[in-house]
Amino acid sequence: MPSPLFEFFEVVAEELCVDPSRVLTRDDLEVRNDEDPLLDELQEQMDSASTADAIEKAVSALEDHLKRRGSKLPFTYDPTAGRFEAVDRDFLEFVKEMRSIRSVGRRSRDFECIVAKRLSDRVSGAVHRVGHPRDSKRKREQFNDHLRELGFSRPVALLAEKDGGFDILWLLPLGAVPHRPIVSVQCKNGEFSMETADKSLGPSIRSLGQHGGLQATVHVVCVLFNDYICPETFTAKQLNFVPLGLTDLAPMISRVTLDLI
Repeated sequence: MPSPLFEFFEVVAEELCVDPSRVLTRDDLEVRNDEDPLLDELQEQMDSASTADAIEKAVSALEDHLKRRGSKLPFTYDPTAGRFEAVDRDFLEFVKEMRSIRSVGRRSRDFECIVAKRLSDRVSGAVHRVGHPRDSKRKREQFNDHLRELGFSRPVALLAEKDGGFDILWLLPLGAVPHRPIVSVQCKNGEFSMETADKSLGPSIRSLGQHGGLQATVHVVCVLFNDYICPETFTAKQLNFVPLGLTDLAPMISRVTLDLI
């Protein structure tokens, strides 16, 4: 389960998908029936003396979280009236859908496809969703042939492998095949887990080693979870992959910034 801050974010998103302009009461935001009500946990996380103060601080924390990703909050909040207003209905619907399929094994393929589409709206270059199962190029030979077009000179899927550990391959808009760098995005339809990330890295890094023009270390490996990534998620150790979450797929305010100093 996401932290109280991001659980709050998802509840607000779901409510605004029903009505784009809402005054949300404690009953609207209290979605649990256990001994740890969401707003009580949010109040503790935000170190607030009241629910109203906790909500205002939570909205500010979410704004900062998205700003660091070059994005903005998909809703506005008026603390004087307690009113939330939808700004980006599309992203709110995305958050709602991701919440509904989180950790549902049979929806893992759907998660990958939705992520690929969201990624293609955010970046430039070429995005290929190549995970298993596929609608086309289902056979191992067809899959390997497709990857040859992306610069892989040696087969990626061997023996019983169905996708060589790949889910999404994003070819950066730099260079030409086979000297075109690739970002490998592993998709995990569940909460953040270092153990899960570690298991994904081995197969994908070995497969990147099959590339014909660039060494595996030139490419970038990411693991994207159906979750939210914030500093307190990690230990102090450096990571050997780029951790991503749902808010990393929010629309960019500007795809490119230029600063000549």
